[in-house]
Amino acid sequence: MNGWIIAKRELKMITRSKWLLSFSLLFTAVAVITVYTGMTSSVSGFSGFSRVTASLLNLSLFLVPLLTLLMGTMFVAGEQEDGYLLLLFTAPISPVSILIGKYIGLSLALSAALSFSYGLVGLFLLLLFQQLSGSLFFFFLFSLLLMLMFLSIALLIGFFSPNRFHALGISLLVWAFYVLFYEFIVMALISSIAQTNWVLPILSLSVFLNPVELVRVWSIISLKSGTVLGPSIYNFTIWAEHVYGQVTFIASVILWTILPLFITNQWIKRRNRL
Repeated sequence: MNGWIIAKRELKMITRSKWLLSFSLLFTAVAVITVYTGMTSSVSGFSGFSRVTASLLNLSLFLVPLLTLLMGTMFVAGEQEDGYLLLLFTAPISPVSILIGKYIGLSLALSAALSFSYGLVGLFLLLLFQQLSGSLFFFFLFSLLLMLMFLSIALLIGFFSPNRFHALGISLLVWAFYVLFYEFIVMALISSIAQTNWVLPILSLSVFLNPVELVRVWSIISLKSGTVLGPSIYNFTIWAEHVYGQVTFIASVILWTILPLFITNQWIKRRNRL
């Protein structure tokens, strides 16, 4: 019950802030421009892995982690800097209830923002092009999964950060690592390995060590477009399309969501004992 009370308060507070509105408007504007440009220059539209679907996927992989990290960390770090979190920890509420309550409240708010954005994009497609593909709903679901994973990371950063400035810096570094630099690091690692039989295991493992790559590869494979990943990981693509691969993807998403929350909860308990 205490966790739900915290969640309702978080939901009320974040819906009053300008962050949520900025999140929705920015994502909607860029998504509409991306879809419009792709639809007017591509004859395939949303069929298969076309230019439109690739652009919309890359947009989600670029913006959703960034905006989720910024909103989650700044909101929590702001409460920590203002002293509200310290006051909250003195109340007769368990740390896990506080953490889960904040996670639920923020995830509901961000889910509403994503629903609003994708809903407007769908309405735009329906009015201008008289078509509404199921791929849009498909990308919406994967954007939600990406948001849930990065929100767990955002709370971890927010609770560890003493102030907003510190949280902002770490958030940008984490985002840059996972979104911008991760692929180059993996490619450099593969290039430095002489034995070619290690290439496929490293590439396969790298997918599950990064939530961005996890969603990227899973969405492409779910679209039955695994050939765009290249021939070097053909065996991985076949395995990923099988039920064992799908279960592994689901388990990885759950782990990426739970593990940061678990670490945060343990750190809060340790700090409160000091």
